[in-house]
Amino acid sequence: MTELAPDLQLAALTNLGLMYAQGQGVEQDFARALDCYRQAAEHGVPQAQSNLAVMYAHGQGVQQDFSQAHKWYRAAAEQGLPYAQTNLAVMYANGQGTARDYQQALKWYQAAAEQGDTSAQRGLGVMYANGQGVPQDFGLALQCYQGGAAAGDAAAQYGMGVIYANGHGVPQDLQQACHWYQLAAAQNHLHALFNLGFLYSNGQGMPVDLGKALDCYERAAALGDAAAQYNLGVLYSSGQGADLNTEKALHWYQKAAEQGDAAAQFNLGLMYATGQGVGQDDAAALAWYQLAADQGDVQAQYNLGVMIANGQGTLASRTVAMQWLQLAADQGDVLAWYNLGALYQEGADQAPDYQRALLCYRKAAQGGQADAQAALGWLYANGMGVLQDFVRAHMWFNVGAVSGHAQAASGREFVAQQMTPSQIAQAQDMARKCIQEQFAGFD
Repeated sequence: MTELAPDLQLAALTNLGLMYAQGQGVEQDFARALDCYRQAAEHGVPQAQSNLAVMYAHGQGVQQDFSQAHKWYRAAAEQGLPYAQTNLAVMYANGQGTARDYQQALKWYQAAAEQGDTSAQRGLGVMYANGQGVPQDFGLALQCYQGGAAAGDAAAQYGMGVIYANGHGVPQDLQQACHWYQLAAAQNHLHALFNLGFLYSNGQGMPVDLGKALDCYERAAALGDAAAQYNLGVLYSSGQGADLNTEKALHWYQKAAEQGDAAAQFNLGLMYATGQGVGQDDAAALAWYQLAADQGDVQAQYNLGVMIANGQGTLASRTVAMQWLQLAADQGDVLAWYNLGALYQEGADQAPDYQRALLCYRKAAQGGQADAQAALGWLYANGMGVLQDFVRAHMWFNVGAVSGHAQAASGREFVAQQMTPSQIAQAQDMARKCIQEQFAGFD
């Protein structure tokens, strides 16, 4: 019987490894596939080397080992196998199994791209678009994407869409962006689906179509995209593009929140706090607000502070409440400044601090918060934390009254009885200027 030539034996071993790896005609067996690939790889068969690298990269039949994957991709790449060259470039770009090295990534992408590998062409496009190892050049990025996009590479099509959507290196063209996103979305490219949904929902490059936006978001959400899951929650909770459905809104907010999306965590907390689509539950609301607040969500920090101050879902703690309110206030939340002022004024477990209350109310009042404007008026009227000043009290009461604040209007009438006509005229003039200048510089 005639024996196969050595090169044919190695090719047969490689093919046998492929059959075991994919379960073609035999029961799938990664360990046997690994053994076949290794034998052929050690004898220099580039396809076997590349396949062995894949198994190490994915932990198939062996413990995942990126350094071994890098070693075998490099061996195959040096023999000119474009697939291995592209994957080697990816490992250099991401620092997997080796130190990150954009120059090496560029070298191997170029080698594969010159052989027509569309994934490598797209990889080069990403490097030029992001300025990784090369000067940022969107024109070259577009050229690199074009070959892959024309060949149907979804990631390259998505890259084309991003460039046209943002007008990077080309005039902004939302219709072209939509075209490329649609092609990529047809292949279930997650980010293309999300971006296309955004264009549909905002009418950019096409008429507003919330139904199509909903479809795109649902497909992206099913693929696990947290931002799409959040947007679905928004659409279902508002009844836009779909019938109002608080249960579906809750479902999608929960999915996004579990992935750490702060906005979804806040909205989920709000639904538990108000009992929308779920039983009212202060403890659950507090827990979700806490997660969002820890990520810096200003609304969550404010709501968390208010709930803790009121003992909702937890024991009341003025100190902890004020910590959360201060964080929200530092981000410019005027309601947080007002509530801080109220807590300082009340004092509760310690003496009232009218001076700090005054400072907090002033911040909120200068931000247009009518309750704070009225509260500031009373502090000036009563000389609490500041010298008594009916003119400034009247000014702030007047400003608050213009916003329709009833107590501010009552306060204005009260202090007016203790003022001279010239003082009232002065206060009214100050109030007009304060409103005209949007409260800037007025204390």
